Amino acid sequence: MKDDSQRWIWALTGALFVISAWPLALVQVLPFQDLPNHLASIHILWHPEKYPEFVANGFFKTNTALFAWLYVVGKPLGLHLAAKLFALGVLFLNAFTYPRFVFALTGSRGKATVATLFMWPMVHNWWVSMGMLDYALGLPLSLWLLVLANRQLRAPSVQNALMIVGVSFVCWYAHTFALLVAGLLIAIEATRLREHKAHFWRHVRWIALPLVPVAGLIVVSIVAHLTEPQGEMTGNTELRRMLPTWELVYHLWAEWCCGFSWRTLSSFVVVIGGVWGLLRSRQPAPFFSGRAMILLGVVYLLTPYSLTNWFHVSSRFIPYLWFGLLLRVPERVPTWLGRAVAACAVLYSVGLGLEYRGMDRERRDFMAAIDAVPEGSDLLPLLFKRKDLSEHTQNLLHAWGYYVMAKDTSAPLLFAHSRAFPVMYRTAPPPRFNHLVLEAFPVHMRTLRAFCERSRENSQVVRDHCEAEYAETFREFWDDARGRFDHVLLWDPTDVVLQNVPPYYAPTFHQGKLWIYARTP
Repeated sequence: MKDDSQRWIWALTGALFVISAWPLALVQVLPFQDLPNHLASIHILWHPEKYPEFVANGFFKTNTALFAWLYVVGKPLGLHLAAKLFALGVLFLNAFTYPRFVFALTGSRGKATVATLFMWPMVHNWWVSMGMLDYALGLPLSLWLLVLANRQLRAPSVQNALMIVGVSFVCWYAHTFALLVAGLLIAIEATRLREHKAHFWRHVRWIALPLVPVAGLIVVSIVAHLTEPQGEMTGNTELRRMLPTWELVYHLWAEWCCGFSWRTLSSFVVVIGGVWGLLRSRQPAPFFSGRAMILLGVVYLLTPYSLTNWFHVSSRFIPYLWFGLLLRVPERVPTWLGRAVAACAVLYSVGLGLEYRGMDRERRDFMAAIDAVPEGSDLLPLLFKRKDLSEHTQNLLHAWGYYVMAKDTSAPLLFAHSRAFPVMYRTAPPPRFNHLVLEAFPVHMRTLRAFCERSRENSQVVRDHCEAEYAETFREFWDDARGRFDHVLLWDPTDVVLQNVPPYYAPTFHQGKLWIYARTP
């Protein structure tokens, strides 16, 4: 790029980064859904003598970049600051990558500028909000892999091949799924080039060969994933889940660029860019040909939402569908539309800041009992409501992790059923207290109506006996919990829940939606 092009694209990067990143300065603790669970995992790795029920899994595996960063950087800087720096790095890499990706594959400053006009909610995307920062990191890295592969087609070199080796390894370390999708797109492009034999063999030599080293790591990762322990280690749960078509369509926005709540609803305007790209789908685009886009769409529709120990599986294809569409936007848009979309970006950014502040207040409310929980206590967190302000994430689902970090409490809801996580159960707990089962229990028991509806769906009880069955289910649960937990945290329990707390747990703290119970002698 020439100097003026450098200034232009850095201006796009700066705008994208500021729109998405400034709210992080408003809070000390990030409101990302899964992040407290990850922070608790690192705390446990630092204090293995206090948590003999867990065993470390090591750091040389995919989906580990965040954990390795937190483990190393978190000690001198603190876990919260280390997490914020990692998140800022992901946001910056997104803002840096997206406009350059469009420019590199189209060669058009106009298209890159127009595409950037619709990219701002994709920087602080849903994967960031979920705290799934490894996959959020893998996305831009996989785009750089495609940029390097495209460069190899035009001007192959050993230096570029070595860059492919390096980027592919870092992408694998962040998340192998993003690398797999990039590999799929490269393979589809290779089949297109088979029409020209010379081009095809150049593709194999200069693009496929640099991917051979990481291909072995991908195979190892897939084998490890497919041979994960099941049964008791996963609480005998069935994790396979398919979504209806209407929900898959909704997720194209909701699980990519929606923000947390209605306060960032202006992000929906980017659908204009998607529709624009769809209407221009016949335009050629490297790695995102019509054939590739159709295949991505079909795979997205047919892939389970949950599969083995992976969640949101189908949604992982959504970013690539959007990238393929943004490569096809026009080079110019009407001035009034550009101003309107820019105004929506400002509204989104302000709304994102309001969401951060609101969710931080919810976190402080959740932690209000920190002084009422003894050091090293066996704490059972039961969250009967997982979110309030946030509509697209469950920002309080893993907030119990802050009690682990502050008071070394037990961690029964820790991600620990899979070798993919930093720690794993040394011995599987009883299914009732496996985190995959325990996490869902309060939701099913929040109201008598919810319990009865679920029971009827499973054909477990006759409707007339539902109330008695509800009380019996709670009685069995509390009897089993009594020997394992000396304290219980209840978040937003209903009256019927409080009525079913047994007398051998007595309330010691109550403020707003938060209750702490202690086991009596």
